[in-house]
This record gives sequence, structure tokens and C-alpha cells, in this order.
Amino acid sequence: MMTKIMKIAVLSVLLLSAFAMRAWGGSMPVGAYDGVLASIVGSLEQRGFSNIRASESPERVVLALECDSYKIPSEGFAVACALVRDILGDDGRVIKIIGLNIGVPEVTMTFDPGSGTWSTTRRLDDSWDEVRSQSRVASSVGKTDILIYPQVSLKNLIINQVYQSLWQLSPALEVSLWPGMKFTYQLKLPIYNDGYGQLESKIHPGMISLSQRFRDPWHLNINGKLTLGYFSNNRYGAALEMEYWFPDERFWVDTQLAYLGNSYWDGFIFRYDRNMYFRWNVAFNCYIPMIDTQFILRAQRFLLGDIGLKYEMIRHFNRCSVGLYAEKSLHADMNVGFRFQIALPPYRHARNGYRPRVSLSRQMGMSYNANNEQYYYKEFRTEASDNIMSRNYFNPCYINSYLQ
Repeated sequence: MMTKIMKIAVLSVLLLSAFAMRAWGGSMPVGAYDGVLASIVGSLEQRGFSNIRASESPERVVLALECDSYKIPSEGFAVACALVRDILGDDGRVIKIIGLNIGVPEVTMTFDPGSGTWSTTRRLDDSWDEVRSQSRVASSVGKTDILIYPQVSLKNLIINQVYQSLWQLSPALEVSLWPGMKFTYQLKLPIYNDGYGQLESKIHPGMISLSQRFRDPWHLNINGKLTLGYFSNNRYGAALEMEYWFPDERFWVDTQLAYLGNSYWDGFIFRYDRNMYFRWNVAFNCYIPMIDTQFILRAQRFLLGDIGLKYEMIRHFNRCSVGLYAEKSLHADMNVGFRFQIALPPYRHARNGYRPRVSLSRQMGMSYNANNEQYYYKEFRTEASDNIMSRNYFNPCYINSYLQ
């Protein structure tokens, strides 16, 4: 019965995708623009950018685009900025490039012809209002990805054995339905299981989620995401995630509010508890651009109900993020550990029309729990693509390091 329900759900998403393509419109031809804008938009489309819009005036040129073919958006933004500058030359106009995420604006990159430098901010201005009404080229609506997530889990609980491990391949179907909306269906294929229970030896679904990204319409610099579905750590329900960046964008706060229930998959049979509960966390973030290092202090009610603090220090490299953490709750001993996330090749993978694009996942990561804590400090993620590296994609300080 559950297998039939899942098939119906996937078919429904594909139908929604077709409806969204019709309702929101497909790609406009580059011919919708002329002159220098046609040259810029055509070059960006050839380089694999999507959701491209453009406008110009005697004072400035404004573009909006998404780094669809680049696994690390900051690398794509650097390519776009260099390409636009090469085409425009030294015409003396300000250049503004608005970086999108599934059609939702995230950052604004500005070139000052006086100083010859780029600057990046999370804030929007009237340039977004100007460009959002223009014709869209290379729409991402209805585009589908099949991403293969390699997953390795380790634990060290047996005296006469160094590690027990779980090795899995977890392909995920990811569909962009309309601006801000993404559907994810992940399947877990076990390869080797030593000590992780009988259920993990069965093929079963992983995360199944429908998420809507948004940005406040009043330019208050608040971004968010609302997600419904089955999450990591055997939880289902709804989660709201938001963040606010201060005027000094080295500092920001983020929060996650969730209404959850316990569940698990026995093969393709979904078993769940009807009792729901509320979980939350709120964090203060500080980023040091000189060393590309992020410091986080988070107050949190973890999944088991324990309330505590979590401190993290994460160093963001070009294609890798490495972090240390320490956490202490009211009902458990202090726990420490580390984790890392590494971008997987190919780092640029262009699409072929609307055919599903098959590739390795954008990153692979692992966390190590040094104290072997088995019960407390449990958390969850709402999407397969959510990790310490992807959360830093639209950090303006990090993007600036690429543009300079």
C-alpha cells in the first residue's frame, strides 16, 4: 500500500512540474533582448546559467541569474562577473548582478567602476524591482536532477573492534517546481552494514520533502524556507527556517522551528507515531573574512527534549568545509566532535534541455562523535542537500573572496 502511495506522490510531483512549466512559462529566447544585453544574456546562457534577466540604463546594467551548472555558486558568480565585465569593457556604468537560488534572490554583487572592485551584500535594492519584470531566459522551472549521494557512517562502541560502519548510496530525485519550490525524494541503497540494525540493510526511502524558499517583500533582509515531509533522523512533520543578516554582514542570526513526530521505514512500509512535539533552535553567527572561518553559538532543544548550547567553528575552503563542535545540555555530559564536507566532481555540469541531469551529489560529508554519545544531542536536516557547506553558499564575505 505504501509503495503505491509513494508512486502516486512521485507522479503527482511530475504532473505539478508540467503544470508549473506551463503556468510560470518556459525559457524566453535571447532575442527578447537586443544590443549589449543580448550579447551578455546569450553568453551567460551558453555558460550554463539559468533564470537570466537583464535591464540597462545610462547609469547601470542589472542582471539576475542562477548558477545552475556550477556546484559551488561562488565559482559561478566569479565566472559571470568576469564575463559581464569583459563584454561591457570600460563603459563607466555600475554593474549589479543578483544571485538567485531556485528563482529567489539571495545576494547582490555590485561593480564600482570608480574603484574597479566588486562588493557583495545580502541586501536588495530597487535594482531587483527593476529586473524582476524582465523576460526570463533559460528558466529552471521543471528542471530535474538525479543526484547520487555517497554516505558513510562510523561508530566506535566495541572494545575489540576499531569501527563499525554503514556504507550506502542514496540517489535523490530533485525537481524545481516553481520559484522557490523544490521536491526531493531520496532512496537509500545499502552496500555494507556492520552494527546499524536490520532496517538499514533494506532498501528504503531517505528524505522526502517539499520545500518553499522565500524572502520578505519589504526588503528587511529576512530569508526563509518552509519544509514539509520526512526528514533525517527518522522524523516527519513541518519545519520553518529563517535568517537575518545585520548591516555588518559578518554577523547574522538564524533559527529553526519544527513540529515533528517519530517515524521510520521498514523497507517501503512507513511506520509513525501520531504524537507530535515542538522543537527549536536559534543561533548567533560570526564570520571572520580574513581566515574564512565561521563561529556559531546555538541554543537548542534537541530531538529528545534536552535543552542546551552548541558551539561550532567551521573553516570554509574553496571546495571543502571542516568544523569542530562542542555541546552541553542540562541532562547530558559535554559532547565534542568534528565534521567535514567536500565538494564532489564534476564541479560544472551543464544540462541538456529538460532531460534529467544525472551526477554525483554536490558534496559528501561525515561527522565524528568523539564521546560516542548515543542518545542526546540529536538533530535533523530537512533536505538531502542541507549541510555546513551549502549553508555558506550565499555568505557575502565568502563570495567576496572569489570576486577579488
